[in-house]
Amino acid sequence: MKHSRTGRMVAAAAALAACIAVAAEPSYGRSDTSRAGGSVTIAITSDPGNLDPQRSVNGQNLLMSVFGYDTPVKLLNSGQLAPEVVTAWKAAKNSYTLTVRRGVTCADGSTLDAKTVAANINYVANSKNGAAMAGVAVPTGATATANAAKSTVTVTLPSSAPFFMQNIAELPLVCKKGLANRKVLAKATDGSGPYILSKAVPGDHYDYVLRKGYRWGPGGATTSVAGIPATITFKVVSSTTTTANLLLNGQVNIAQLSGADTSRLKSLYSAGGWFMGHELVFNETQSEAAADPVVRRALVADLNLNALAKVDTGNLGRIADGLIASPKVCPGNTMTGNVPAYNPSAAATELTNGGWTVGSGGIRSKNGTQLAVSLIYANDEPTNSATAQYIAAQWKALGVNITLNEQSFDQDAAVVFGKGEWGATLIGLGVSNPSTLVPFFSGPSPSDNPSGNNFGHFNNAQYNALVAKASSKPGTAGCKYWNAAESALFRSADITPISNSPFLYWGKKTKFQVQAHVLIPTSIRVG
Repeated sequence: MKHSRTGRMVAAAAALAACIAVAAEPSYGRSDTSRAGGSVTIAITSDPGNLDPQRSVNGQNLLMSVFGYDTPVKLLNSGQLAPEVVTAWKAAKNSYTLTVRRGVTCADGSTLDAKTVAANINYVANSKNGAAMAGVAVPTGATATANAAKSTVTVTLPSSAPFFMQNIAELPLVCKKGLANRKVLAKATDGSGPYILSKAVPGDHYDYVLRKGYRWGPGGATTSVAGIPATITFKVVSSTTTTANLLLNGQVNIAQLSGADTSRLKSLYSAGGWFMGHELVFNETQSEAAADPVVRRALVADLNLNALAKVDTGNLGRIADGLIASPKVCPGNTMTGNVPAYNPSAAATELTNGGWTVGSGGIRSKNGTQLAVSLIYANDEPTNSATAQYIAAQWKALGVNITLNEQSFDQDAAVVFGKGEWGATLIGLGVSNPSTLVPFFSGPSPSDNPSGNNFGHFNNAQYNALVAKASSKPGTAGCKYWNAAESALFRSADITPISNSPFLYWGKKTKFQVQAHVLIPTSIRVG
């Protein structure tokens, strides 16, 4: 179950003072002497709908938007940042100062200047506008002020946002015409990116043409390079099997595919990373057996996570190594030595020692209460049922009265993130940085406060203390504490990551780069 990211961050007391270092950038091609040519077809699984890049954030529009729109900076696979429209940045207490590159132009010839960048941030941050990027790319309630003479933008934040720069890497920058009239963005592009939308046939295909003179991409990327396609066509292909066939016969050049069909694509070029599969989460309200940490730890120790990861990914993935998949903003394996080790015998002994003794029918109980767990999961992925059944078989043998509760994705989310009853769930939080996870593991629960996101009623004091330390440091400077905070959740068995699956773009007669799950338009080469 994939839930969208939330923008609420934990407040911190300490100041953000250091300038953020700029990472070494990958090369996307810098020659100005060669000519572009050729065409590339990219498969998308469904129609993107409204093309406004700040109001529609479905996967198809996110993929397409980077062709027509630049972002302030680019997030790299290393977790570091590369300049794009913004060339430098400095953090202070609850604010950032961004230096905007001079000479960036939009497709219509207008200038994308500091004032325009500030207007983008203010639009998204204003909750009255209902921008889907609010709380994702820009904290709700932030305000931006431009200094035209210095070409800078000062962003004042409502509270600490330690990964502000990493988040703003996801903000497509709209030019002046689109800002003045959002309706033009629904079926056209108005950005400073390397391509321009030239034709839209909703439900079938979208054609983009290469811009001349584009030269401010990450790493000095320009559109005046050999092999860069002159036209890009996004073709709607709903069937993954059909997409794989079209890739193999060359009718499609690029597609992001996962699952069983990828076994036929091993001879093709590929690039990408990993995405989160499922995590196992317990409901820790006092009415649930999992309120007892002894129960949670024993139930996790009863599961062979390596084997479970194979089941969860259809034998295509691997065991997870934390709550964020690679490439990580904060590298490192946060699970090893912290997740209860697989040992069914020890798990049984731990339950017995904790007062959960085996009774009638092999079901354990304590003080007259059965060890009963209802495991809820969504039916939106073909492997979900197999994952749930594997868990149920293990727990039944341990003496748990296990009930499986399969629901649609929407019904599942309504129960887990509402006031429904559940004991454990399979979930896929799928966030890009650790600060985004904070509202899910602290603060009010949905049953206590309609705006609360603490769906499992977690109250992990060690996690909260480490988050407070991490939140006082900008970006990756706090990674030591962010990683330690994750590990604290695992030791308490509040949440246990299960699997990572490959996130790959496949190419036929093309090569390209993927940075932090984003296909880089200026890296695509024909042939």
